[in-house]
Amino acid sequence: MFSSDFKVKKSRIIAAVLHKQVEILKELLDSPKCYRVRDKDGYNLLQLAILQNKIEVFDYLLSIPDFPVDFVNEKGQTALVFALNRSCPYDLSEHFSYELIKKGACIDKVCSKGNTLLHFAIDSCWYKTAKLLIQRGADVNAANCYGYTPIHYLHFSDDNINEIVTTLLAYGARPTVDNFEYSILDKCSFEVQETLCLHIFDQYSNVELPLDLLLKLAKMKSPLFYQIIECPIKVKVKCADICLYFRILSSISVDCLHLIIKKFGHHINRVLSSGFSDVISTRRYRMPIFLKNLDVMLTSELQPSVISFINIENSSNILMDFIMSRYDKTTITQFYCYLLSYGLNVQELDLHYIYDLYGYCDLFKILLHMDIHMSLPKGDIRSVVPHLVYDINMDVERFLHEVCCRGKSKSVFMLRRYFARPEFSKHCSDDVETLDFAAKQRCLEIPLLVELARNVFRQFFIDKFKIKTCKEFYTRLNFLPISNTYKKIITYETKLY
Repeated sequence: MFSSDFKVKKSRIIAAVLHKQVEILKELLDSPKCYRVRDKDGYNLLQLAILQNKIEVFDYLLSIPDFPVDFVNEKGQTALVFALNRSCPYDLSEHFSYELIKKGACIDKVCSKGNTLLHFAIDSCWYKTAKLLIQRGADVNAANCYGYTPIHYLHFSDDNINEIVTTLLAYGARPTVDNFEYSILDKCSFEVQETLCLHIFDQYSNVELPLDLLLKLAKMKSPLFYQIIECPIKVKVKCADICLYFRILSSISVDCLHLIIKKFGHHINRVLSSGFSDVISTRRYRMPIFLKNLDVMLTSELQPSVISFINIENSSNILMDFIMSRYDKTTITQFYCYLLSYGLNVQELDLHYIYDLYGYCDLFKILLHMDIHMSLPKGDIRSVVPHLVYDINMDVERFLHEVCCRGKSKSVFMLRRYFARPEFSKHCSDDVETLDFAAKQRCLEIPLLVELARNVFRQFFIDKFKIKTCKEFYTRLNFLPISNTYKKIITYETKLY
């Protein structure tokens, strides 16, 4: 038990630390007994200085000869452990931990979940401290209870970490060590991956390289890619990254693509054929290089898996990228037909894109003779006219009721170019008044006989041949010995009003 006089002195020492009164501390800290004072919460003097960010007090305490830098608080934490666990301004945290290590603080402490001080320093991006820990003998390959070594924590930072990576490698860190889920090569930034690979291929001969990293090296035209491609290496594949793989394959140079297909084509096939991607990408394809690479892939062993991937990812995304790149109608038609020749699935959305851009064009007619994948949600009619054309079972009455409920009067107005029905007028709100007056004059309420004939023929034709699909309808219609003028009316290519 402390005497009452020492208790008073203890209180004065703590107050001097909290109020940054270094001169008073010099008078009060007159014996080693005073160095081991704790406050009511169990913090020692160094920890109080760190807690309150009192850098002058902290520096003075460390300047005292034989000051107990490893004196623990009531939780068993030393000042160094406490500093590495504190969230305070970067420069202060770095100063506290760095100076404690310089003073000779113990660096071998293992904290909760098996983390070492080096784990904490790297996870907090305190690379100056981490470098000093390494130089003082910290174990660079110590694994915590999750299997993470200090090098695994590098990928949590966006800072420039090449210097600390180099230091870790120089002191023997194993970049190929796996934890229970992944290796460091799977998760860190590309710049760090490249540094690690340079080290690995200098010293190791049997390494599993992530396939996406190899593709990134090819995309960046790294000299390391050409070095690796000549080595007898193994690659590992994570099929969840399908979109990433495909987009990199679509953007690397043609010569690199040939090399990758030649050596790792079976791995690429396995990725693209996996049938599912949980990565949703909104990035556009760079069309000129994409077209060249797509041609290379489709004329190689990758052809079935590439088409399978495009069908799964949704070809409409690629078509929209093509349209946004401002290619002319002829080029887009040739491109789409080229993909069709390899077995591309036609998406419902493709017809909407093409019709909205070019109207009832030759490509639109070609797609009407294909199996159409009805991919839009039920009731989602982007544009009424192409839907009317390819959905041979479209119920105009039901559609009229649905768009009336949604207030899409312009969709109704578009139907008035093909149908004359009195009820159409009441579904068109004021916004159709902005449309061309002459166009509105063509919208009759009494149908022409040609409309009645068209409607009756379509229903008879579908019932007679038990037609179920758009493809069957337009294919059979082509063989009928009737004028093209009549065929255009039957297929809604000709507007009646």
